[in-house]
Amino acid sequence: MNDIQVQCELGQEQLMRMEYLAAERTLAAAEEAALRQQDFDALARLYMPLQEARRQRRQRCGEGVIRLDLIARDSSQQISGRDILEKFPHGQLLVAGWGSIQPAVQIRRLQTRRGLYVDAFLAAVYPTPSHPVVAIVPLEAPLPPPQPMPLEELMRLLPSGSLVMPVDQIPPPTYSNVMALWERLHAPFLAAADAQSDSLTKIEAYRTTIAVDYACELAHQNLSDLAKRLCKSPSAP
Repeated sequence: MNDIQVQCELGQEQLMRMEYLAAERTLAAAEEAALRQQDFDALARLYMPLQEARRQRRQRCGEGVIRLDLIARDSSQQISGRDILEKFPHGQLLVAGWGSIQPAVQIRRLQTRRGLYVDAFLAAVYPTPSHPVVAIVPLEAPLPPPQPMPLEELMRLLPSGSLVMPVDQIPPPTYSNVMALWERLHAPFLAAADAQSDSLTKIEAYRTTIAVDYACELAHQNLSDLAKRLCKSPSAP
């Protein structure tokens, strides 16, 4: 029995024991190994349990507190991701520093280290001439400085796929609204992956979609289907 198969079986066992974060780590490690070896048979079998582990992780996060208002109000307000996580160790959070996603990045890193069921959008606050806005970015990336600028200019400078909304128009803190935000965030990346013709490029594009939203079910399902086709024909599109 090879190491990938051992990892897959362990991940399945952890999933059955409802150890969802552990199952995700184990199966994600198996995915990395299978990709390096282009073991498409293993990939075809592991993506659905990996999807289930991540779906359950998202569900568990949704059972905690939902706060979409952890936002810096001006340049003098320093937000600590560590302090927020101490107060809200279980739930779904929108945390936005002043022109910075670092508080949310810190929360994500501590979540991984501590094994917590908490999600955090990567968000930053920006001043515009009419009103402050929150920018939710899909992935960690350099951001423009928080200088007053027209909204159109800010949107040109933000990473592609960012969501921008006035602070006073952030949706109410409900699970359905959080899920809608995740769907809006991953939608352009999923569409870009669907449009790829080269199989290996398509795989990486779907994995980028999952990096944006780890619980994107269609990306996992499409990866599984693609890996199945590649098992039959390595040159399949």
